[in-house]
Amino acid sequence: MALTFVTRLTAANNQGFQVLRSAITAFSLLILALALVPAGAAHALPETYLSSSSSPPSPQPTGIGIRLLDVPAATKEDPRARAYIVDRLEPGTGIQRRIRVENNSTAAQSVRIYSGAAQIQEGSFVGGNDPAVNELTTWTSIDRPQVALPPGESADVMVTINVPADASEAEQYAVVWAEVRSAPGNGTNIAQASRVGIRIYVSVGPGNGAPADFRIMSITAGRDGKGNPQVSAVVTNTGGRALDLAGSIALSKGPGGISAGPFGAQKALTLAPGKDGTVVTTLNPALPNGPWNAQLKLKSGLIEHESAAIVTFPDAGEGKTVEIAPQAGFPWIAVGALLMTLLIATVLLRLWLRRRNTGFRQLPRYVE
Repeated sequence: MALTFVTRLTAANNQGFQVLRSAITAFSLLILALALVPAGAAHALPETYLSSSSSPPSPQPTGIGIRLLDVPAATKEDPRARAYIVDRLEPGTGIQRRIRVENNSTAAQSVRIYSGAAQIQEGSFVGGNDPAVNELTTWTSIDRPQVALPPGESADVMVTINVPADASEAEQYAVVWAEVRSAPGNGTNIAQASRVGIRIYVSVGPGNGAPADFRIMSITAGRDGKGNPQVSAVVTNTGGRALDLAGSIALSKGPGGISAGPFGAQKALTLAPGKDGTVVTTLNPALPNGPWNAQLKLKSGLIEHESAAIVTFPDAGEGKTVEIAPQAGFPWIAVGALLMTLLIATVLLRLWLRRRNTGFRQLPRYVE
């Protein structure tokens, strides 16, 4: 009888320990999962009602083309760095990038290659008229400023940027242009010029500077002059680098539970540090007014943010603006709850083990 009692007591203790451990594990995993859910995380959408049309195949290139060949290993995953010359340089240092100039026309072309100043105006990257000079263009040199290209041929050109030791800390913009010009017409001095270019973003400073970032401030539903539904998002560049913002918006839980999208923004928005701008997305005209759950995704390079709002399209003009609260930072409250849970679990486990050990010490006297 004594042996039977000891066996049952041990089994009960083991079972109690397993139940307690399972409960602690499940509760801890639940708290951890809540801590890791990002603000504004997207949920599964119901069956799609309308979707943006697929992009048509890209046409064959014509005329003069230009593209970047060299991408730094540290930024190879950044789509901006694959298309543009983007870097941060200390005073007294420099970089080199190869570009390829292509003649996709049916005639031989003499191509002039040069750098020109640029600036960001009203959400667009704007290259100045030739000649346009700023500090960055004086630091930029081209090893082959003029190339002769037969039809279908290309040439590789080296672009070198050397920042002087006394350069001031700032971000500057320029373009590497490939240009062809026609001869002036009879009796005139007017020549036509055609050019394509690669943007240059160079931030100068002794350190890494403020990282690139942005915040979605508000979302507004409205209609354009033709009555098409639109969603406008006001964005602020909160970082230290210029941004090229593009994105899409998806609608869900509309009338009858329908969904629509995602719809891509028609034009990328370029923002200088500290500036505001608006990303506008025009949607399918067949959409009902709503209300809708709108999920907006914006991205510049590797930086991506999402925001959600409930919107209703008006019959005309602009609808109600929905202010977007700042995204929560690191979930300290959830982490604190997790640590408190682990602390309580540790205390309970120690008390349970102490009571179990006490019960085993008293057991021989009970058996006797």
